[in-house]
Amino acid sequence: MSSSSSYTTNLSQYDGDERCRCGRRVVMRTSLTVKNPRRRFLGCINYKEKNGCNFFVWIDPETCHRGLEYAKIMQAKKEELDKQVEVLKMKNERLERGRQMVEEENDALVVKLADLTEMNVNLTTTIEALNAKIGARKTREIGPSYCRNIIVVVVIVFVIGVLMSSVNHNNPKKKYLYLP
Repeated sequence: MSSSSSYTTNLSQYDGDERCRCGRRVVMRTSLTVKNPRRRFLGCINYKEKNGCNFFVWIDPETCHRGLEYAKIMQAKKEELDKQVEVLKMKNERLERGRQMVEEENDALVVKLADLTEMNVNLTTTIEALNAKIGARKTREIGPSYCRNIIVVVVIVFVIGVLMSSVNHNNPKKKYLYLP
């Protein structure tokens, strides 16, 4: 930057219609350098552009020695914070990738759960059908032929009992009949 030693302390003198040496309108800007921190100046609208001129005029006075020291401290703090921001951005990107992986895994598990639920429904239906078949077989076993067999056994036991009783009555000496 070419420097001009003149500066304006009263901003009311800047009306926004001022022109630079190349005839273009000037704009107010703020310096962000360590040497001139936050110091305002007027410059060509195309300053540092290919067709722009290097015209500028300081509006604010020079920064004092203490201000420059403070600016260096603030610049160092800013750089440290910028580094921390970069570290946090990287951590955030890793966390975002991890979140996406968890979401994808969750989606896969949801599909797997749906498949397992369908299999469970199918197995439950199959078990119910098998239980119905087993129940039908038990009903057949306890059905009329089973009851007929029980009646036959009861009648046979009754007949044996009657025969034994008649044998015991015919032979009064023997009170009990032991079968071998």
